[in-house]
Amino acid sequence: MTDEEFEMAEGGDVEVAGEKLPESVLVWRDTFVEISKKNSVPSILAYFNLLGTILKDDIVIPSGMNAEDTRIHVCWIQTARSGKSVLNDFYSQICEKTFEYINSTYDKEFNVFDIVDFTDAGLIGSNQEITNPNVNWREEGEQRKITVPVKGALEGSGIALFDEFESSGVFTNKSHRESVVTIFQKFMNTLTTNGYIYKKKLAGVDVIECDCQRSTWATTYVPEYLTETISTKGILQRMFFYIREVPQEILNEMRYAIIDEIGTTIERDKPSLKFAKGMFLLLGLVKDRREQVGGNKELVIEWGPGVRENIRSEYDNMQTYMAKVPENVRKIVGLFETNSLIYLTKLSVLCTISETPARADNEKWIVFPRNVRQAAWIVRQGYISLVSWMLQALKVERVSIAEDAGIGNYIEAYNYLKQITSDDWVLKAALRVKLEKDYELSQPKFYRDWNKVRSIFETKKIGKNVYLKLKEA
Repeated sequence: MTDEEFEMAEGGDVEVAGEKLPESVLVWRDTFVEISKKNSVPSILAYFNLLGTILKDDIVIPSGMNAEDTRIHVCWIQTARSGKSVLNDFYSQICEKTFEYINSTYDKEFNVFDIVDFTDAGLIGSNQEITNPNVNWREEGEQRKITVPVKGALEGSGIALFDEFESSGVFTNKSHRESVVTIFQKFMNTLTTNGYIYKKKLAGVDVIECDCQRSTWATTYVPEYLTETISTKGILQRMFFYIREVPQEILNEMRYAIIDEIGTTIERDKPSLKFAKGMFLLLGLVKDRREQVGGNKELVIEWGPGVRENIRSEYDNMQTYMAKVPENVRKIVGLFETNSLIYLTKLSVLCTISETPARADNEKWIVFPRNVRQAAWIVRQGYISLVSWMLQALKVERVSIAEDAGIGNYIEAYNYLKQITSDDWVLKAALRVKLEKDYELSQPKFYRDWNKVRSIFETKKIGKNVYLKLKEA
């Protein structure tokens, strides 16, 4: 993000077309940024990550023949040592307390699991040899062993928390880690079908099934090969993607804020308990509403007048923004557009739920245009951050390629020949000979590097001869 965009995202009450995000979201955000400085947008995403998780069993968002659950899968990529782990710790604490309330009241088994084992066995499950509990150890002088399938970490409901997502293998090109990508993509499929269940054949036993109904909260620093991963692997395209390389001046502000608090105490248990109770309250209201509509998950939320028009308008706004982006960036970011639209719809519903306690009884369960605008602001932070990062990353990449290809030598040789000929158009063959003579550039190397530097030249052909002219920029 640019510094200006960053400040907008971090500032004020997050007004959206004259309207604020729901008050419960802002209170949550304000507490989080006391603990993890200058991380306003990730704080907001954490709120909806948890809310979407706990409502997955009670709300279905219909769309013609299709339907979506409420889960929000977040991938937050940011500069190292800029508050990710601190935020994750506090967020995990809130999740645990929330799940305690839910599990004890509704007989659920929600949990937050920090994933550290990214093998198939760790994620999905494996065979394990155990002592047969039905056999007396004295029989035949030793304990008898049996092999049983043991479920992996992804099994169940709650949050799959990846504090070190760079270790997952998602960002590498190693073939033996491709199954990890497949697993993640599978469980991000909507819960309204069985397409999210991952099945794997284990040696010696029947197929093991992983019923993962978790939401993903994944954080990492900016890894290598990120541009390639974004453009080639569908897993990141399925997630709410937020990326920020924090400017040094903002890092300094973060650290000055930490220094200012040395010797002071911030209460963390009370806020986490308050937020957990708040989430639990919202879930209870949703469950009551579901009972009112005969248990039909698709009828829990109603769609007010003008909502579809507002969703279309916000999508058009995204298209207008993307039309101004360079084509190479637009092609990559465009891969996220379908899921951006899905998240826009999901967040509109979740913003509606977040306003429930403050609404009149006759409008509690209706999505209004303002909820779409609230959701659009959140979605916008995602794709603007990605565009901003891509522009900078590709710029750096171009510089690196240019340096590797010795682009400066090409420019120097061109300028020398231009002076001799008194013409801006220089014979390509003459340029090659000049580079070979003065820079010991072999002919094969010249043609290998040519594809890397050709974009800085205009070309024209006269007969069999090719002429070059350095572009003004």
